[in-house]
Amino acid sequence: MDSTLHALANLLLQAIPTVIFFLFLTFYLKRVYFGPLAQVLEQRRKETEGVRELSQRAFEAADQKSSEFERALQLARAEINAENEALRQKWAQEQMETIAKARSEAEARIAQAKGEVAAETKRAQSELEANVQPLSEQIVQSLLRRRAA
Repeated sequence: MDSTLHALANLLLQAIPTVIFFLFLTFYLKRVYFGPLAQVLEQRRKETEGVRELSQRAFEAADQKSSEFERALQLARAEINAENEALRQKWAQEQMETIAKARSEAEARIAQAKGEVAAETKRAQSELEANVQPLSEQIVQSLLRRRAA
């Protein structure tokens, strides 16, 4: 057992430079490789977050512009509809005026025609009255001639 302990102590003495080299290598790599690598990764993460925030702001701005565009489009549609409604009402008013004018002209013509018909009726009636007496005398004479014959 003594020899085993002695061999173990010898092995430990020989392992000391390896352990020291391992510790030195660990601190060296931590300082020279892993430290800068962690800094680069942290900077990359910050830049990525910055780009994400920037893209998020860009999306929000695009959404805002889109909603403004939609609002402007709705206002334009409403304005066009209002103009169309105004034109339709103006056209309807013009049509009503045209119809009223045509109706009044037709009523005037009808009144004129009624007046002409009434005048012609009076003239025809006066002609008939003027012709009735001579006609009745002719009829009576014709009848009397037939009886005499």
